[in-house]
Amino acid sequence: MRIAALIGAVLLIIVATFQGDDSPDTWFAIQKIEIKGQLKYATEEELQSEYSSLLGQSLLSVSLSHVMDVVLSSEWVANAEIRKVWPNTLQVLVHEHTPLAYWGDGQLISTSAVVIAPRKVPDLPLTRFYGPEDSSGVVLEQFGLISQVLASTSLRVATLTLEPRGAWNIIFTNGVEVKLGREDILERLQRFIAVYKSDLSGRIDQITSVDARYPHGIAVGWKQNK
Repeated sequence: MRIAALIGAVLLIIVATFQGDDSPDTWFAIQKIEIKGQLKYATEEELQSEYSSLLGQSLLSVSLSHVMDVVLSSEWVANAEIRKVWPNTLQVLVHEHTPLAYWGDGQLISTSAVVIAPRKVPDLPLTRFYGPEDSSGVVLEQFGLISQVLASTSLRVATLTLEPRGAWNIIFTNGVEVKLGREDILERLQRFIAVYKSDLSGRIDQITSVDARYPHGIAVGWKQNK
């Protein structure tokens, strides 16, 4: 197949040579970009617009590395497969990022731990991460460990925050906020879970917050009865 394609390209060059004053570069100018792949977050129209700088470039001389740089400049594109289709077409098979969580306000973390900042942030049922700049990897790793601890419970994280001074806070989807501090995070979380299962799970609507930073117990903030 590659030999046949090469022979075809050579024949096209020969034909182009006899097309008056037009150079081979003009003959093989990119006129069409075909977008392929299962798109969930980007649209074909958006990608066509973002890749429009490739139009008019010569299929003969444009490098695949340059094309890849242009393709990956789209915030939703994680990877792509590129193919030259003679005489005037580029095929781009797009693989999108898969969002795992929100990062701060206006950004997302993908399942491959990449922070992306799309122009339009989708409304998805994802956990929200907060933390200092460049701490997304640390927060994502901690989230993985916390999720393992919570696997045998009904508790799920709505918000995970790393404060600038290194303290961790969790807000669960049931509304309970737990302060875990800077040390022994998983041990403190397990202590909270034990108390939650034995005494707190039936009184969620009465709790304002939980402080698990104590060495041998937790402090529960209760709503004031009106």
